[in-house]
Amino acid sequence: MSSASSSTANNKTGRNQWRDQPILEAIPDLPMRLQKYINEGIRQKDIPEHVRKDCNGQIVSLSSIKKFMKRFNIKTVKHSGLSDIEKGVAILRVVEQDPLGRYGCRLVKEKLQLKGTHVSRDFTMTFLKAENPDVVARRHPSTRKQHKHGIYSSGPNEEWCLDGHEKILLSMGIAIYGIIDKFSRMELALYAVPDARNSDVPVAVYLRAVKQQGGIPLSTTSDKGSELGKLISLVQELRKTYQPYITEADVPSHSAVKSPQNITRERGWRPIWEKELANLLHFYRTGQFEAGYLPNDDFHIALSRWLWASVVQEKLNELRVENQVHTIRNQPKILLPTDARRIDLYTDPLFECL
Repeated sequence: MSSASSSTANNKTGRNQWRDQPILEAIPDLPMRLQKYINEGIRQKDIPEHVRKDCNGQIVSLSSIKKFMKRFNIKTVKHSGLSDIEKGVAILRVVEQDPLGRYGCRLVKEKLQLKGTHVSRDFTMTFLKAENPDVVARRHPSTRKQHKHGIYSSGPNEEWCLDGHEKILLSMGIAIYGIIDKFSRMELALYAVPDARNSDVPVAVYLRAVKQQGGIPLSTTSDKGSELGKLISLVQELRKTYQPYITEADVPSHSAVKSPQNITRERGWRPIWEKELANLLHFYRTGQFEAGYLPNDDFHIALSRWLWASVVQEKLNELRVENQVHTIRNQPKILLPTDARRIDLYTDPLFECL
């Protein structure tokens, strides 16, 4: 009886996807991947799908994921391994980079999360209220302007919105040029440039984004700046060459609108300026006095721009990572998808929008 049973067994070795050892043999770096997923803001319920996509179709159930997280002591908000004092110190280190008080509780939490320090939003808010109640009160939703809704996009890469930002230009001699995907609201390119009105800048930034993303968008949108002539000719020629079945009459390859109508790009600038660039400008201005900067000295001007351009670009690179893993809060009244990370909306919109 036993011999017949063993000869007809479907799985003689007893090794299957539900046992710990075969999973770790197939994905030896699974614990490290789990911590990375948590640090990047991926919800536990979505981790099995990310494992499947990142590990050649390997299937790991959610229950197994939870067991491994417990077994390997993966740091989360509930199991951070930190005392309240250590959490407070970590929050203060982030707030030190925000002398103007522009960081909200959620942004502080996400900055810590990317570094592997997990603190709940409620704890962060309570701590910041005790540390600086006036700043927290200024950021309450009732004190901020509510925007109208109505922006629509059918999917990622349907429309890229681009523009320059010059609020730090006069003081630092550095401008920013950026491209944002309308559907996911994910920053595709952010570059520190000497002059955002130079006609070569939009072309260079656009081509870098195309190379990085592996293709061109269906259309682009910008304001009506005179520096965009070269870019408009380029995107029209690329569309004609690589998407000849889509005519300009059906979908224009480029739309030039007034700045207030380039809403996705303009809204994207606001948090970048208010929460990051304004602080950089503050450090720049306070540092000028401490360093003995001479505003009429050509050498000081050139050296300052060279040094601070690198600082600004480094901050922009950090901002792009933070922007990608940021979860857009649930907003049922708007037409664009919400309640998901921007990078997931951009790379896998069908899964995230189910």
